Amino acid sequence: MAKRHHPDIHPRILAEAAEWFAVLESGATSQTEQQQWQAWLASHPAHWAAWSRVEFFTHKFDGLPTQTAAAALGSPDMQRRQALKNLAILAAVGLSGFELWRSDYLRGWRADYRTGIGATRSLSLADGSRIEMDAASAIDVDFSTDLRRIRLLSGEIYIETAPDSNGQHRPFVVDSAEGRVRAIGTRFSVHQQHEESQTSVYAGAVEITPSGPGASHQTLSAGQQAQFNAQAIAPIQATELNQPAWTQGFLLADNQPLGEFVVQLKRYRHGYITCAPEIAELRIVGAYPIHDTDRILAELEKTLPVKVSQVSPLWVRIERR
Repeated sequence: MAKRHHPDIHPRILAEAAEWFAVLESGATSQTEQQQWQAWLASHPAHWAAWSRVEFFTHKFDGLPTQTAAAALGSPDMQRRQALKNLAILAAVGLSGFELWRSDYLRGWRADYRTGIGATRSLSLADGSRIEMDAASAIDVDFSTDLRRIRLLSGEIYIETAPDSNGQHRPFVVDSAEGRVRAIGTRFSVHQQHEESQTSVYAGAVEITPSGPGASHQTLSAGQQAQFNAQAIAPIQATELNQPAWTQGFLLADNQPLGEFVVQLKRYRHGYITCAPEIAELRIVGAYPIHDTDRILAELEKTLPVKVSQVSPLWVRIERR
């Protein structure tokens, strides 16, 4: 019998299908989300193919008893089990382990805590420290006998550290893909960007140590920020904010290229936003409400020589006017 051929589906589309599956399986979807899912399905034939494939492999898990499933997925937490279940689905449909790890859609699905597109979250840690998670962010929390460690997998977090509650004075650190940020009695943020990280200090100080061998460490004080990769730390810059703008519900742009602004905007809006290359360097200034992305797009059209087109319910295109 001839082997049945399954057409290739882009990993990003498979990831989106699994994300929609997780949303619908949560049992708490709104009518708007149902409509968005249906619009996503109808917007391209590949979406139907990806959804069908995810559904097929989902049913392979239906016969597992609850205890067996928990053991297989390695976590008693229902939300985490659901995330891992979807990872297994995507692995079954042809994604390699490397692709699963590198995918922006999937990187945080095994995390202790994560946020979706457009959602922020507040956490109170066991030592009394507080973390604010920006949209599309993921972290692991690992408190051991000698270290309080946060692993930033994606996105951005804002932290207000507290004295160690167990009296052992354990260091408080945030590890990103490029290095370690150690808190020195502080309020600070860490942002995992593409192949680099950025930390900003609002009170106290932090010490940055890139992960590369022989890299020099550097201390930042309140009112300072810096980007770093595994090899080096960029020159220190000033920050006049008291805390990240997104914690106050705003996306801040200070003479920022439109293309970079759109990359940030994607964290708060489901679907696609494409920016034509010829307008990517247009400069933008202002504070924009992250919970009203339609308003943001309308403001861009008012203040810049651009046209915003709704190609489909989940696809917005920004072009030169």
